[in-house]
Amino acid sequence: MARSSRGLGYLVLIQEITGSNPVRAAKQKSQPKEELDSYMFEFIVKNLPVLVLAFLSGLATLLGVILGSHGKRSATHIAFGTAFAAGVMILISFFELIPGAYSIIQFKSLIWVTIGACVVWGINRILPHIHSVKAIEDCDGKCMVRMSYLLAIGLILHDFPEGFAIPSSFESSTDLGFLLVAATFIHNIPEGYVLTVASAKYNCNKFFYKSALFSGISTLSGAILGVILIHYFSFLNPIFLSIAAGAMLFISFHELIPTSLRIGRKRVLVAGGFVSFILYFLLEIAF
Repeated sequence: MARSSRGLGYLVLIQEITGSNPVRAAKQKSQPKEELDSYMFEFIVKNLPVLVLAFLSGLATLLGVILGSHGKRSATHIAFGTAFAAGVMILISFFELIPGAYSIIQFKSLIWVTIGACVVWGINRILPHIHSVKAIEDCDGKCMVRMSYLLAIGLILHDFPEGFAIPSSFESSTDLGFLLVAATFIHNIPEGYVLTVASAKYNCNKFFYKSALFSGISTLSGAILGVILIHYFSFLNPIFLSIAAGAMLFISFHELIPTSLRIGRKRVLVAGGFVSFILYFLLEIAF
């Protein structure tokens, strides 16, 4: 019996030394899985509020579609709303995103702003779309269906970089994140209103409600990409802020402001810009 217990002791000792203990091996195998599950849970909990806010800000387009579908549409309202949306994006870019990036990477931020604008320009060249309400008004029949799709694509292209900017802003500061979410939500309403021009002329209300929903999904997709990139490459956040600013400035100067001028007068553009200026500083005080 003594030899048997001594042999057993040697066996246990050998297992301890060699690491061949099956109980220990099972515990060691389960530890990485538990750590991974805990890591994923923390990652989701940390970023879920940002993604929900991004999705809600994108869904503001749906609110614009609802208001436009049940209210009186006019070229002046659309021109004002488009100018207002452009003003908000320009102010956020020049007073928040670019200074935030510049404070860390200095003049390199301006290079990345240019790159961000060039990326959106390239996408605009590759994917056919329109933002001109005038083109819709001059269109009839089957042409209207094509114009409707092109207008919806243009809207979705706008919302992706906005979604991308939201996680970068929260990473920079919580106040900046909430400011951008509020500004994005407010300026998406007139963009949804523009969609209703086509639905008034051609019976495609359902299509534009779906387009507004996809607009929210596009914003969410941009936010998901931003969250993933910031998580793995947080040191690149100033670059992400610069790229987002470049994309938003390109959209404002190349799409929104020309659209406002085509369908309205200069005083309407100035009024929309002035209101966006007032609203921005009210949001700045609030956040």
